Amino acid sequence: MEELRREYAGLLAAHLEHPGESHLFKAYALGKECAEKGITASEVINTHFSILESGEVPLADEKVIDSQEFLLEATLATAVSNPSPVEADLPEKVLAALYNEAVLRFKELSKVKEQLRVSEDKYRALYDEAFAMLFSIDERETIIICNNTTARTLGYEKNALIGRPISAILSAECLKKFLNQGVTSIQKNEEAECLLLRQDGQQIRALVQVKAEFFADGRSAHVDFTCRDITESRRAEEERVRLATAIEQAAEGIVITDRKGTIEYSNPAFAHVCGYSRAEIIGQNLRVLKSDAHDAVFYKDMWQTIFRGDTWTGRIINRTKDGALCEFETTISPIRDGSGGVTNFISVNRDVTHEVRLERQLRQAQKMEAIGTLAGGIAHDFNNILTAIMGYTEMALLGTPAKSLVRRDLDQVIKAGYRATELVRQILAFSRQSEQARQPVEVAPIVKEALKLLRASLPTTIDIRQHTAISETGGVVLADPTQIHQVLMNLCTNAADAMRDQGGVLEVSLVETAVNFDAAEDYPDLKEGRYLRLTVSDTGHGMDHQAMERIFDPFYTTKAPGKGTGMGLAVVHGIVKSHGGTITVASEPEQGTTFHVLLPEIECEAAPELEASPKPVTGSGRILFVDDEELLVDLGQEVLESLGYEVVGKSSSTEALEAFRAQPDRFDLVITDMTMPRLTGSQLAQELMTIRPNIPIILCTGYSELIDGKQAKEAGIREFVMKPYAAGNLAKTIYRVLEEK
Repeated sequence: MEELRREYAGLLAAHLEHPGESHLFKAYALGKECAEKGITASEVINTHFSILESGEVPLADEKVIDSQEFLLEATLATAVSNPSPVEADLPEKVLAALYNEAVLRFKELSKVKEQLRVSEDKYRALYDEAFAMLFSIDERETIIICNNTTARTLGYEKNALIGRPISAILSAECLKKFLNQGVTSIQKNEEAECLLLRQDGQQIRALVQVKAEFFADGRSAHVDFTCRDITESRRAEEERVRLATAIEQAAEGIVITDRKGTIEYSNPAFAHVCGYSRAEIIGQNLRVLKSDAHDAVFYKDMWQTIFRGDTWTGRIINRTKDGALCEFETTISPIRDGSGGVTNFISVNRDVTHEVRLERQLRQAQKMEAIGTLAGGIAHDFNNILTAIMGYTEMALLGTPAKSLVRRDLDQVIKAGYRATELVRQILAFSRQSEQARQPVEVAPIVKEALKLLRASLPTTIDIRQHTAISETGGVVLADPTQIHQVLMNLCTNAADAMRDQGGVLEVSLVETAVNFDAAEDYPDLKEGRYLRLTVSDTGHGMDHQAMERIFDPFYTTKAPGKGTGMGLAVVHGIVKSHGGTITVASEPEQGTTFHVLLPEIECEAAPELEASPKPVTGSGRILFVDDEELLVDLGQEVLESLGYEVVGKSSSTEALEAFRAQPDRFDLVITDMTMPRLTGSQLAQELMTIRPNIPIILCTGYSELIDGKQAKEAGIREFVMKPYAAGNLAKTIYRVLEEK
């Protein structure tokens, strides 16, 4: 039967290749041969279709009829030669039935083959264009198949990639992970993140799945690789991690809230500045940080801006967990969803509290400098006027009876002059431009004495507490003791006034402290070193920020009209600054006020108290008196001549120089003003000492930026006198200079 099958197949193939009568005759002869061997027509038909289904003889649609003709010839011969009972009785019907059955079976076969073709084409299209890279290797680790995605992603032509070793596209790390012991070592399914190599040398990060297929005998059939490109997703994930890390570690405070202002995220910087832990702050509404520094209009404008979808930028003063105020430079931006709606807000906050404080200190320093310059100019002219007023008043007193009404009035003029003189000194002390006698001073005894004086004048409802912590060798500053006393008295008096109605605690402390590099940031005008810190605090009504902005301004006061001049703290500020120190203030309404004064400490013993100066006496000698104010020249001549001196007065410094040059030995002393046209007093002095080096000179000034007492002494000038001067004080100075001569 097998031999006949092969013969039948060969004849059928020849017939289909070259159809002809000879082939049909051979088919008929073969049918008869089958009949001789006992094979029925039905078996011939089954053999025919078995050959076609097995693919031994290719069959196209146009060859269907030729195939059926060949079959009919063979079955006809078989049926005639070896008929079955049915076939013998109805040979034509049998043949027709066989033919119809053959056609139906062929159509069914063609339909199945078409379905298989369509299915195969669909599978191949899905395989080639799959999102993932798909490829397989054989037992020699050679690529035997791959899809278009693999070739396209790795930069190859598909045909150029097939036949290459897997090492051409899989990194060494990945090869070691999957194929270290060959393909037989691969488990049924394995997965790992690996690097794939492109043809141009670039690397692609991919999630690789490996599956091995084996024959029944255990041999490896092939290994399938499924690779998903995760380069972009990993890059995005790494970027997200970097962004999250940057936000977490940023110095700026970053907060994300919902539309109602409830905090959904806070980075550590924001939580730290606000004094809360992240667990405490998340879930809270931003109102928990609200201070009283802004009004309702401020917040309304902010919320309207961000709800419109715009970005709001400005400065916000918040209240921390411990109640302190901190100022933020804030930018609030809306976060939108895919449809453009605002879902959240992100706020970036930079803590500028320290910067704002430094800016205020700088503005205050610049303001003080400007006011000081103005004060100096006013003081010069005003002191000249006061000198004339007080000088002529003193001269008028000399010829006035002791109990007359005129003398009483002149005494009042003198008292007013002294008050005016003190006011000018306060202005110059405030502007740090007055000449001060400095000596080593222990501050602790001054504090003790000042508080002793205060205690007698304060109501018993005010409790005074004192704390001093000074080392045995410390507590000494280079200062004017009178001015240090003035600083303490002014600060304590202000503190007492703030508690006079309700009572409270006045606390004064004096301690030693060090200003290092870090602390110097809070005190930009201080050098590093040892300082005495004087602290005066009260529990009174305190001040708001507006008052604190102006607290050191001259003539500014929070007291009722008639109860304060507004010069006290301005003078304190000037004295402290002139001693190389600084003063700061901290206050809140109804929370009291604290002043801190830092003065540079020196290593020196305090100077002993000076003995009283000897009483002035009249004298004799020739004096050259020089001042550009003729009124003061006349006054000087009259006063000095009344004391027994012979005086030559000049209102021009150049005329005075010519008079001295003409007779340098005629004069025993020269008294000159500082601020004059053409030649200043110091320039005139240098010219005079060039002519006669040993001539004693007294330099007078109402105010000058060009020279002070120390510089005058270094320049060879014997004495430096500030205007206005009383006749008695000037007489003492002249007496002392002439005695030294």
